[in-house]
Amino acid sequence: MAIFNYKKREISAKIVYYGPALCGKTTNVQYIHQKLNPRQRGELVSLATDADRTLFFDFLPIELENVGGFKTRFQIYTVPGQVYYNSTRKAVLTGVDGVIFVADSQTAMAQENLESFNNLIENLKYYNRDISQIPLIIQYNKRDLDDVMSVEELDRLFNQPQRLHFSASAVTGDGVLQTLTACCKQVLQDLKNKSKRTEQSATGKPEIQAAAPPQPTIERSPRIQTEPKITAAQTAGVTANASRPGNIPGAPAKPETAAYDTGTAAAAKTPPFAFPGTPSREQSNSSQPAAAASGDRFIPEITQVGKARIDTPYTITLPLRLATDPEHKNVLNIDLTLTIKDFCKTS
Repeated sequence: MAIFNYKKREISAKIVYYGPALCGKTTNVQYIHQKLNPRQRGELVSLATDADRTLFFDFLPIELENVGGFKTRFQIYTVPGQVYYNSTRKAVLTGVDGVIFVADSQTAMAQENLESFNNLIENLKYYNRDISQIPLIIQYNKRDLDDVMSVEELDRLFNQPQRLHFSASAVTGDGVLQTLTACCKQVLQDLKNKSKRTEQSATGKPEIQAAAPPQPTIERSPRIQTEPKITAAQTAGVTANASRPGNIPGAPAKPETAAYDTGTAAAAKTPPFAFPGTPSREQSNSSQPAAAASGDRFIPEITQVGKARIDTPYTITLPLRLATDPEHKNVLNIDLTLTIKDFCKTS
């Protein structure tokens, strides 16, 4: 899997060239190494036998600057084609992000191509990887030779119609860079998709919070609106109330009684929420007992307590989440503000 280095702002992705023996995997990597800017490529390491067959792997890091704010480094590997080196091929596939399968287009290599492709599927299963879920490009190599299968015959051989494929010749370089570029694009797109799925799963809880009633609706409740009026009436005195009929001079006004009178416009407003079993306005005004009107009234339950925050040296806000129904399908977000009145020092 790709490695993210957030300190260096770097992504390391791994691409493996896979295919039967002598299909042109090493020739592909050698051509890429020759054509790339020396500042973009690293040293090419190759382990081979006397017959010039790759035994272990070719290693070629390719750096691309500023991809999504990260420096992207592609590590290019090849696997040995011989069947008796299967353990090495399996080891090279560790943490692979993309695969380029190099097929030999010669007619006599049809069976070897199919066996190598099935071997790729089996080795990916060893790491619980599905070939249908991994970026894969198929390259039909050696198209410069005479006795080769047609592209249609190769498509039927691998039965991968959804896969992108390229006709190429690793000796002349036709289609080599195009194959690698397409695989790099698929790997980067796959990394972006995985990153989006990770973010969505990490933000699953905030999505529930967004469905709750918005905070401003709670702040516009009648009690919060009338509190400034009460303070103003107490500080200004009762001079204005003394001239009104029915008011006793010198007696304090009763703004809360007026604000919560069922006949006023404030009481006619729809409350921001209601709990199951809460009596309606008609039931509250009727003469029937409260217990009969409420029935099995639901008592709100605290389902989550958020992290307290200090607004001022004298006030602390504590976020709460209340369930408004027994099944906890609907939640209500409340900010509980606590005011510190006195500091006590204990011995």
